[in-house]
Amino acid sequence: MSWENGSIGLANAWSLFRRATASHTIGWVALALSLSLPGCLQDSPPSSKAQALSLLVNLLQDVRPEMRRTAVESLGKIGDPQATESILPLSRDPSALVREAAITALGRLKPTATEAVVRLLADALKDPVESVRQAAVVAIGEIEPRSQLLQPIVALLQSSDPNIKKAAAQALIQVDSSQLIPQLIAAGHDPDAAVRQGIVAAVGEWGGSSVAPWLREYLAQDPSPRVRAEAAYRLRTFSDFETKAALEAAGAKDANREVRRWATEGP
Repeated sequence: MSWENGSIGLANAWSLFRRATASHTIGWVALALSLSLPGCLQDSPPSSKAQALSLLVNLLQDVRPEMRRTAVESLGKIGDPQATESILPLSRDPSALVREAAITALGRLKPTATEAVVRLLADALKDPVESVRQAAVVAIGEIEPRSQLLQPIVALLQSSDPNIKKAAAQALIQVDSSQLIPQLIAAGHDPDAAVRQGIVAAVGEWGGSSVAPWLREYLAQDPSPRVRAEAAYRLRTFSDFETKAALEAAGAKDANREVRRWATEGP
């Protein structure tokens, strides 16, 4: 194997490891990246693969945040579920870059959506850093928890922080939230427009035709153009007379161009 075909052999990887222990600059970066290149571990003997994974897991404890970040990114790209337990603690790492990488890796590894995993991801939705919250939104969509496990995420809709509520609503769009529609509707009068938009999107995505009257109310009455536009977008999939009439009215009379556009465009 060669660099030209996108991977290197384990002998070279171990050479890079020796460089990593001797140098704080280039060696460790080359090591972690080389181990996650396509074909490197997959084409290696099982014992060599185990050694390489063990090496990366050990690097998760390195004092340097950049080392921990690169190691966890590599483990996520390799995709071996055995690494999951070692990655979980890094979701609370002091470094935001490491936390983001750990959550992203968990989404790629797709561990079983247990109550503990969902709570960990719900905690990540409360992270003060936007990129970490967005990584958690994506990971929740990848892991796809059952609706019975989503209560820690739904509870975040009651947070005092609009950024947390927005992240929770975005996460609920990604997974089957059809059993949570009453709770979403109850949170729909949030004072923050971005939060209301996320809730309207989640209700429209999972609520079915029974939520059409609720969406029509938001299309006609919400003061935010972004919320009205979201309601119009979600209503386009319904064909009942009342919804068609509501969309026609919005398309003709709404003061906002984006709302009119979504109201008049077909699904």
